[in-house]
Amino acid sequence: MFDRKRAKASAKKTVKLHYTVLVFMCLMAGFVGIKYSSALSIISSFSEQTEKIDTTGVVNKAAGVSKGSVLGELIGNNIDIIVNGKEVTPNFDEAKQKYKDNKKKSMKLGSVEVSYSEGEFAKIANAFSSGSYIYTIYKGVHSITGSDRASLIIVIIASVLLNLFITYFVFNVLSAVMSRIFLEARIYEKIPVKNFFYLIRNRKWLKAGWILLVKEFYFTLWSLTVIGGVIKYYSYFLVPYIAAENPNLSANEVITMSRKLMKGHKWECFKLEISFIGWKLLGAISFGIVEVLWVSPYEEATIAEYYSALRSGALAGEKRSEIFIDRYLFEKAPRDTLVRTYSDIDDLKKETEAFTDHYTGVRAFFANVFGIVPMYSERTEAIDRNEINKIKVSQSGDELEGRAYPERLAPTPVREKKHDRLSTIFYTRSYSVGSLILMFFIGCFIGWAWEVIYKYIEIGKFVNRGVMHGPWLPIYGSGAVMILVALKKFRAKPVIEFFTAIVLCGFVEYYTAVILEATHNGQKWWDYSGYFLNINGRVCAEGLMIFGIGGVAFVYFAAPMIDNHLRKLSGKLTAAVCAVLIAFFAADMIYSRIHPNVGTGITDYNTSSAVSEESSSQTTSK
Repeated sequence: MFDRKRAKASAKKTVKLHYTVLVFMCLMAGFVGIKYSSALSIISSFSEQTEKIDTTGVVNKAAGVSKGSVLGELIGNNIDIIVNGKEVTPNFDEAKQKYKDNKKKSMKLGSVEVSYSEGEFAKIANAFSSGSYIYTIYKGVHSITGSDRASLIIVIIASVLLNLFITYFVFNVLSAVMSRIFLEARIYEKIPVKNFFYLIRNRKWLKAGWILLVKEFYFTLWSLTVIGGVIKYYSYFLVPYIAAENPNLSANEVITMSRKLMKGHKWECFKLEISFIGWKLLGAISFGIVEVLWVSPYEEATIAEYYSALRSGALAGEKRSEIFIDRYLFEKAPRDTLVRTYSDIDDLKKETEAFTDHYTGVRAFFANVFGIVPMYSERTEAIDRNEINKIKVSQSGDELEGRAYPERLAPTPVREKKHDRLSTIFYTRSYSVGSLILMFFIGCFIGWAWEVIYKYIEIGKFVNRGVMHGPWLPIYGSGAVMILVALKKFRAKPVIEFFTAIVLCGFVEYYTAVILEATHNGQKWWDYSGYFLNINGRVCAEGLMIFGIGGVAFVYFAAPMIDNHLRKLSGKLTAAVCAVLIAFFAADMIYSRIHPNVGTGITDYNTSSAVSEESSSQTTSK
């Protein structure tokens, strides 16, 4: 018999152990409207009051998206433009006018400007907030069909089909992933990031999405009978969990097993849900905050306990080995089984522990903190190989020790790549001084080429971008090297690396602009005024996002690949090339300090020294 109090006590322990991960999963579920969207809708209702039209709920329900979810509101507000009322044209005209009005608006929050007039972020934000992207699609379809009615029908059908696809083959997969993560959290102390992509990595995500699609289809038909909808809600209650454990089953097999497990347990499940009503009320009183931060993960963790209990009962009563195949999702594997399965990782672990050749003194400080070594040698290669082995051990070490779900023991294990890609893109390596200098110039040149090409596309002619006269933009090279050196400690954590790269690049870009303006009578070489979320026109959200993405791509892919080739150069050749580049760069810097690079497409921004004005469509660039 199911012990509700014991299950809730276990659920509390699970949530406390994996609090951040489980809250994040529930927030994602609430955002897309799979579950727990009521908490987010309560919070959003206090931040923004918008008028809702009846058709929103109808279309969202058809698309399978919860009206209370953030995604549901976004979809509904824009679909209203094409389905509200009998007259189509006024709705489209309103969307177009709102888009034009938004481009003229600008709101200041201290030094931060929120504007819709410039940049890709502004266009995207404006298109969604005004609904004009629906109008653009409609206009394109109309140019082909020539019929208002046919164009409207096509756009509506396409919108609903797109929403159905996203909902059932992306968000339904998220529902199965969420169920699996909560099941893992019951047993294991660690939940690696890669486990969030387990269904994708073993190529079962489409099957999981299909299972939940069929379940929703059946449930919708039963809901037409009213009482049938209530009964089938509980009959199909465990479908996401069964699909998460065994996506190899057909949709009908999963649904049938859920019905069998829930037979005689529907009232019990109802009482389990009702037992959270006090927490739900507290969540409502706190404007959804308590529900987001505690109730949602606590309730989901309890449901995971409930599934585990019913599953155990089914296994005890009759043999279900062909259905419940993921044994180690519910219990830890024996130590000898793990050692045998992960013998290569165990050997690597012993090898890294026995490795004694490490950097010492000042060299150790620069290598460990900044990832810098004077030059490459056989010793450097040996230390790098040991670091590669450490990463491999860290990636599977928790599985070997029984702290994380053992993927290699899964019923459908993920295929491991034969090629040792980690040795090629070993990203926690140390770089030689010569390699860093050359990568600085490579970054400078790539940045210069990017801006020259961008400006050529915009105005149709070559413009030598930047303060200096040579083919280099120092801000790009400096940013690349600073990310490698200053953020070395964060390389093992890509998410932290991404956000710290944004902060670092934002700081460099902002104060480079300040220094240039201060030393050149207010002259600007870039201006983000009018861009969505900019600070004094010196940095903007769009540029920082590009820096963050580019920085992560550089650290984890480009820099290691470039370094692999630079290591093949002899020390003398590297030193000679660096000396020549530094000499030309220094000469250009001295000359440009006296005669900076200015002109059309370079410095034609509004400045305190009354430089010539450009149109508001001027592209920003360094």
